[in-house]
Amino acid sequence: MLILTSMGVKSQGTQFRPSQIAGNYRYPRFQQSFSDSIVKRTSDTVLHSPKKATILALALPGSGQIYNRKYWKVPIVYGALGYAGYSMVNNRSKLRTLNDSIASIFNAGKTPTAQLIAERDRYRGNRDIAILSMAGIYVLQAIDATVDAHFYKFNINDDIAVSGKISPQRWISISIALR
Repeated sequence: MLILTSMGVKSQGTQFRPSQIAGNYRYPRFQQSFSDSIVKRTSDTVLHSPKKATILALALPGSGQIYNRKYWKVPIVYGALGYAGYSMVNNRSKLRTLNDSIASIFNAGKTPTAQLIAERDRYRGNRDIAILSMAGIYVLQAIDATVDAHFYKFNINDDIAVSGKISPQRWISISIALR
């Protein structure tokens, strides 16, 4: 194909040249050239992608916040995940200990007390809550990274103000000032 385009090919009386294929040829249907559809990136333009932030946050928790340059959020993410993980492991070990003691009571031919079974159920519930907390923290940090990436270049300045006041003529008055 490359040899045919460099030599020129005749088709129905029209000769196509490599320059027509490379960028000067216009599609009659779309009226757009190849060079018009190519996005040119300059070195001073930095693209910030919410999709990339989301993928990074899902691949490694906290990396989406690093990509968004919100470094102060990373210890919060890992602290919350660490606490939920510690709580899950701690409650799981206590649950296993109680399960073993209940099983040994049953093997001895006795019936465990209701208090022992209630305590085991409490540890099981706490373990389940810790697992759900870990999943929730993981999802929330990914959502946070996505939202922060969308608002990465959002301008927040002091020219936006909201004030409220009470006057005798009106009960409540709210004014919004944009400078």
